[in-house]
Amino acid sequence: MKYIKVIKAIEFAAESHANQKRKGKNQTPYINHPIKVVSMLAKYGESDPDLLAAAALHDVIEDTASGKAAIDTLANQIKNIFGEKVLGIVREVSDDKSLPYEERKRLQIVHTSTLSSSAKKIKIADKISNILDLMEDPPENWPKSRKIRYVEWAKKVIEESRGVNSSLENYFDEVIKKTHISFY
Repeated sequence: MKYIKVIKAIEFAAESHANQKRKGKNQTPYINHPIKVVSMLAKYGESDPDLLAAAALHDVIEDTASGKAAIDTLANQIKNIFGEKVLGIVREVSDDKSLPYEERKRLQIVHTSTLSSSAKKIKIADKISNILDLMEDPPENWPKSRKIRYVEWAKKVIEESRGVNSSLENYFDEVIKKTHISFY
């Protein structure tokens, strides 16, 4: 029963992301991404239900709500169902979509070092999942140069996340080595 919160979070994320697809040619259901992040964290030794629930929900606020009222309503739902701790972690890893894309990316690098260890672990697993998807089923309109820019940016974010899970960090490094074969 320890993981009921995690299962409920996956259900909540599935409902929230129901009509979303990944940007690749295969248009896979978006929910596959948060599930991969949860699975990766568990595979690399993480078992805290709050962390895993937050991992399942990590893109819900950022990608399914627009406008302050909708974001506040969704945040209150997460808080009421999963608790203040889970909401706090989700907020830590959520970009402010009202900012321009380049500013959001810059702020991720700047702020990552100040995040909780739980948020840093999600950042690492999230970037690994995104890079694996980029190698396996990239957005059709992304040229090689954009893929390389994403990987270089992700490396900067992860440098600010290190020291929280050496196994997960080592896996990130392995994935990065594979990108050199694929992209460079």
